[in-house]
Amino acid sequence: MPLSADAGATTGFRLLLLRRAAGDPRARAAVAAGCAAGAVVFVPPLLQIRGLPGVVLVALVAWAAGGGGWPWPRLRGALAAGGMTAVQFAVRSRFGAPLDAYGTNKSVLGVLETPPFVSPLLGITVGVTAWLSAGPSGRGVPLRNRFALVAYIATLFAFSAVLWITSMMAVGKGASDGWDSARLEVELLYLAQVAAVVIGTVAWVTAGRALRPVDAIREELEDITLRSLDRRVPVPRGGDELTRLALTTNAILVRLERSTELQQQFIGDASHELRSPVAAVRASLESLLAHPERVDWPTAVRSALQELERLQGLSEDLLLLARLDGTAPLPRDPVNLTDLVHDLVEEHRHLRRSHPLEIRLGASGPPARVRGSGIQVERMLRNVLGNACRYAEKEIEVAVRTERHDGVATVRIDVRDDGPGIPATDRERVFERFSRLEDARARKSGGAGLGLAIAREIADRHGGTLRFTDAPQGAHAVCRLPAAGPRTAAGR
Repeated sequence: MPLSADAGATTGFRLLLLRRAAGDPRARAAVAAGCAAGAVVFVPPLLQIRGLPGVVLVALVAWAAGGGGWPWPRLRGALAAGGMTAVQFAVRSRFGAPLDAYGTNKSVLGVLETPPFVSPLLGITVGVTAWLSAGPSGRGVPLRNRFALVAYIATLFAFSAVLWITSMMAVGKGASDGWDSARLEVELLYLAQVAAVVIGTVAWVTAGRALRPVDAIREELEDITLRSLDRRVPVPRGGDELTRLALTTNAILVRLERSTELQQQFIGDASHELRSPVAAVRASLESLLAHPERVDWPTAVRSALQELERLQGLSEDLLLLARLDGTAPLPRDPVNLTDLVHDLVEEHRHLRRSHPLEIRLGASGPPARVRGSGIQVERMLRNVLGNACRYAEKEIEVAVRTERHDGVATVRIDVRDDGPGIPATDRERVFERFSRLEDARARKSGGAGLGLAIAREIADRHGGTLRFTDAPQGAHAVCRLPAAGPRTAAGR
């Protein structure tokens, strides 16, 4: 007997799916299981093998079609396809009479039990079940498919419950009229499956369209390398969560590009600074070897040692900056800033200088304590005080006190000198790495331009600030660090 037009269209659609799924074992198993399940209730020669033989047939077809894949996912897909087929057959045998392939039903919803309708419905249900169950082990279901699955299951249960309650009410009212409740229940069950398939498909398509910007962002990020950090991901319209995600991603790319530029600039500046003392030592040694009889050896060795000391100090500063840029956790040790500043002032008072310099320490109050790395805090204060000593003419004043700044207890350290001062436009630039003002570029008076940069990095790591402020004369450095709590003070 020839197949109907609906049957031909359904068969063609399945052949198209099989052709597209030929290279994917998981998709092959799903399409083959769906076709086998639909054929059991549609093709006349197979109508007699429904029940357990039909279940076994569907499982074997799914197993055979899934060849080439991993054994456990392949087995799961076959068992799931057979199990869903068994559930469908059990529901049919429970609520309705055996389906006649070419029979007719006189009820209003009788079309729902015709083979051209039941066959694709059963095939889609079994195929989707096999595809979901045959997924690779350890890999989650894609987000788009999860939306569709949740919509399918929720609609199936909700629609079935509502229609079942409605049918119970209708059966109670129409029992005296000989209402066929079993027939109505199976028709409503099929209708619930139809609604679940339709809504699940709509959810799958809608989720795919909604997630399309995510794919665009992912594809753009895959193409971005260190040589193309100026590229940005597309920003979808609408102002929703995806728009905010794209904007945040672009902001991260901007920071990453800026960080890379600073890193490259830092490497170039460090190479330049390291090259100068190395070249000076090499030139001095070559001159010594060329004219050893005319060389003042003590002076030459002393000059070479000075260059080596400068090179060693620069290397230590670069190493410290690398550690500060890292992600190592900051110690939380209590640090007594009052005692630390007192010791540093006494140390700098006794250093040899080309001209006399008076270093005064302000009146000391209660001990000021902070939490952090004592070594790093000492290095910060030493760099700030050393910078003041380098440019001061006659005197320096250092003060430490505890105060409340913006409602938070902080320790404030002031370092004032009577030197040339820093112009307001350069007060932030002096904290940049390898940045030196014009009058400090001489090697004897100015350093490598890392001292204040290291001090600012240490202050930032300790949750504080370091800046230069207005002063009647000279430069005035102000450092604020969060004060330690009473518990810390009591423990010292």
